[in-house]
Amino acid sequence: MNLGTLLKYRMILVIIVHAALATLAWYGAWYLRLDRALYDLRVANGIDFLARSNGLLPWVLAARLLALGYFGLFQGLWRYVSLTDLVNLVKAVVAGSALYLAVIAAQGFTDVPRLVLVIEPILCIVFLGGVRFLMRGYREIFAPQGRGGRAVIIVGAGDAGEMMLREMRTHQHLGYNVVGFVDDDPRKLGTKIHDVPVLGTTHDIGHVVKRSGAEEIIVAIRSASAESFRRILDACDSTGARLRRLPNRAADIVRLTELRDVEFQDLLDREEVLIDVAALRQAVEGQVVIVTGAGGSIGSEVVRQLAPLSPELIVALDRAENALFYLERDIAVRFPDAKVEFRIADCQDEAAMGALFRTAKPAFVVHAAAYKHVPLMESHPIEAVRNNVAATLALGKLCLEHGVSRFLLVSSDKAVRPTSVMGATKRAAELALLALDSGTTQFMAVRFGNVLGSEGSVVPLFRRQIREGGPVTVTHRDVSRYFMTIPEAVGLVLQAGVMGKGGEVFHLDMGSPVKVLDLAEKLIRLQGFRPYEDIEIQFIGMRPGEKMHEELLVDGENVGRTDHPLIYVLRRSAPERERLRAQTESLLAATSSDSIAVVRELKALVPSYDPSNDVHRRALAEALQAPGTL
Repeated sequence: MNLGTLLKYRMILVIIVHAALATLAWYGAWYLRLDRALYDLRVANGIDFLARSNGLLPWVLAARLLALGYFGLFQGLWRYVSLTDLVNLVKAVVAGSALYLAVIAAQGFTDVPRLVLVIEPILCIVFLGGVRFLMRGYREIFAPQGRGGRAVIIVGAGDAGEMMLREMRTHQHLGYNVVGFVDDDPRKLGTKIHDVPVLGTTHDIGHVVKRSGAEEIIVAIRSASAESFRRILDACDSTGARLRRLPNRAADIVRLTELRDVEFQDLLDREEVLIDVAALRQAVEGQVVIVTGAGGSIGSEVVRQLAPLSPELIVALDRAENALFYLERDIAVRFPDAKVEFRIADCQDEAAMGALFRTAKPAFVVHAAAYKHVPLMESHPIEAVRNNVAATLALGKLCLEHGVSRFLLVSSDKAVRPTSVMGATKRAAELALLALDSGTTQFMAVRFGNVLGSEGSVVPLFRRQIREGGPVTVTHRDVSRYFMTIPEAVGLVLQAGVMGKGGEVFHLDMGSPVKVLDLAEKLIRLQGFRPYEDIEIQFIGMRPGEKMHEELLVDGENVGRTDHPLIYVLRRSAPERERLRAQTESLLAATSSDSIAVVRELKALVPSYDPSNDVHRRALAEALQAPGTL
């Protein structure tokens, strides 16, 4: 017997049970109203009450079953019944009563006792609701609770915690055994929820875990702050218990499937980023937007955030077919009405880009395509310049030629006093745009630091190393980076892109820099392991092009505030366009020569470039000794 047949038979059985209970409620109401006269004296005062109740029963059942079906009462699983189901049951009973009362009134039956019409729906709610809660009660009280499963502590003895306990007891096969709650409300200490005690506060987690032998801690607090999570993590530090949580969002129902590992971004000490969605919508609604590098972490999030803002068309462009394929599937599911064209193309292909601009006629270009991997670009400076500088400049010229309103370059904090080829090329791209005559196009760049979870970020690397049992590799004990989540970074990038007037370089408030070693240790603890004991941390030394600490400002740049508290604009003196153009052309011409020539021209265009790569450092030193070269 297949699944469809089983579901069919189950539905028939459920309808029969509902019909039987509704019949019992109907006759029970007559029985109570007439004080047994319905059966002892079928005829009273010249009225055959049994005949009357029998005659109305088909109408009552039809009304009841129609209403129950309409409100979905035949589909629910009784062992999961909730207050929402009870509310729907009351609605269905009221609706069914209204239906059959209309029939009784239409047929002119005046000899139906009014009290019957009051008692019957009450009995119906009692019978239909009672059978549901009996099934749930049997499962929760009498069924075995799987006490042999892994011991769990739930943080938060509120509604979410109570629902999480019920979910775990319902799904016994998953092997959860809740041994206690912790909660900071002093009124709950010493109380019990479904026979599970509240054992202490979050400050007592270490002692509670030690006494109970808990292997897992689940945070069931919907609105827990970053500060609360840091405190909980500190309390869990020496326990060795795995830490998981529910997402921060309002919900009437808690599901085990919502549980996820605590992410590092949960611990970032940052207020919620507010985006002026109305301003973004006004800038892109009815417009054509081209997003380059759309398959990457930043570019794909740009497409996702623009899709619901009603642009006429988004052209999502990338040369990586797999990344673009997965983005296409994601957009089709999440934003089925959005008009997005996915195009495989290379920004360095000037002919293809020219044809695209002629046909698409974009008003806004977000240029997120770039080579970003620092050590790799140290070995490939020619490709780094071609992709990060030449392609940016070519797109900028196309924007001027085709009257594009806005061009937004996604830059990097590595452009500030760069020590790597990648950082120097990002700064060179900024300068190349500043050297263009603005015309009708407003050219802007936005700098920010590392984004958590992006391609090339240390977080996915650390997680993979932890899954493999270690070691986790860190370059240096003191190295630090700025971190921001992908959605908030992209939201701020787009916000800066619509507030700019042209010629600005914006930088985002990334909060305080985070030591990468601290990040690695916290990620290890979040997975329920102890750093240096369960998972080793190895220091492998700085890689080519890397620097100890990232910056967001260049010497001589004055920072000005904008209308957004997390977006700053860098005020600079007017650029020497002719000089910048000449140096940029020299840099691009050097790509036809060799890597050393490219590094020398990068230094000429970006004087703050101070390579940490010994090969490049020696090349610049030799160039300085040769007269007229730098």
